[in-house]
Amino acid sequence: MAPLAVLGLLAACGKSESTAPEPPARPTAASSATPAPSVPASPAAAPSVSRDPAKVLVDWARAVSLRDWDTAFAYWGEHGEASGMTRDQFRAAWNRLNDPVVEVGPGQQEGAAGSSYYTAPVTITDGARRLSGEVVLRRANDVPGATLEQLRWHIESSTLEP
Repeated sequence: MAPLAVLGLLAACGKSESTAPEPPARPTAASSATPAPSVPASPAAAPSVSRDPAKVLVDWARAVSLRDWDTAFAYWGEHGEASGMTRDQFRAAWNRLNDPVVEVGPGQQEGAAGSSYYTAPVTITDGARRLSGEVVLRRANDVPGATLEQLRWHIESSTLEP
């Protein structure tokens, strides 16, 4: 399993991760500066429903680092449909990554017309291959009639392409 490197995200947000044991760290520039968040005991965990978008993004990154494509898919809006792919297409596209190390930078949160957005830079290193882009999370503000799906932080868009 690949460890997850997080660049300043937890420190910038003043957050701490769960008390689960951390996996052995592989040396990276990011891992020496910031400890890797703990990895859940088993893959295929349900997507985080945290009210903290930074934590949701770190949890998605953890799923990617574990190559848990079903969980990573579920972090997308509309139960994965917002990714623009079926679950099988998503698995096939992301399965090109063999040993991904995910680095999440500090994000920016803003609101607009009944929704809140959180945008953060993400870099995935897979051997000599390096993918850089942004991931945008969205959630509906607490408005009457909003569904649970609309109220959870979920990936709205990304410029990352595996």
